[in-house]
Amino acid sequence: MDKSLISRYPALRFLLCAAFVFMVSGCASNKPQINMDEAQNFSAIRTFSVEPPLNTVNPTIENYLRTTITDVMTAKGLTPASPDEADVKVAFLPSTARKEDGKSVSFGLGTGSFGRSGGISLGSIFTVPVGEQVSVYQNLQIDVIKDGQFIYSATGSAELEKSDSISIQQSLTELVGELLASYPVNQ
Repeated sequence: MDKSLISRYPALRFLLCAAFVFMVSGCASNKPQINMDEAQNFSAIRTFSVEPPLNTVNPTIENYLRTTITDVMTAKGLTPASPDEADVKVAFLPSTARKEDGKSVSFGLGTGSFGRSGGISLGSIFTVPVGEQVSVYQNLQIDVIKDGQFIYSATGSAELEKSDSISIQQSLTELVGELLASYPVNQ
C-alpha cells in the first residue's frame, strides 16, 4: 500500500491549500479601497477645492499631489474654485511607510478638520517579500467632502521601487489616477 503523503495526511492537504490562498491574497494587497455615497447626486457638483494635506510629509510631494488631484478632477469635468465657493472640498492624507523583511517598521497617522467635517486615517500594512529587502510605500487617502459629509473616500498605496524624483512622480500620478478613477465624470 503505497499512498502519497498528501492522501495519508488530510491536514497537510488543508495546510497546503490554506498557504496557497494566503499567498494569492497577499498579491492583491495593494488594490485601492474605494467607497462612495451612492445616494449623492454627483452630477450636481460643478466646483471643487483641494485643501492642504491633513499632515505634513514633504512639501514637494504635497504640491505635486495637489496639482495631480486638480488635474484629475478637472479632467472629470469639475472646475477648481476657492474654498468658500467650491461645491466640494478634496482632502488628502499622504504618508510613507518602510517595510523590512515583510514587517512594518513605520506608519502614518493623521487627523484634520474642514469646517464641520473631520477625517482620520491610519496607514495600512502591506506584505513584502521575506529577505533583506527594504521597500518604501507611499500611502494616500483622498476624501471628497460636501456640506461636512464624506461623499467619496479612496485609500491606496504605491511601492516606490526607485528613489529618483521622476519615478516617484510617475508612481504618485498612477496612484492618484487609481484612487479617483471611480469618481463620477461630470458632463
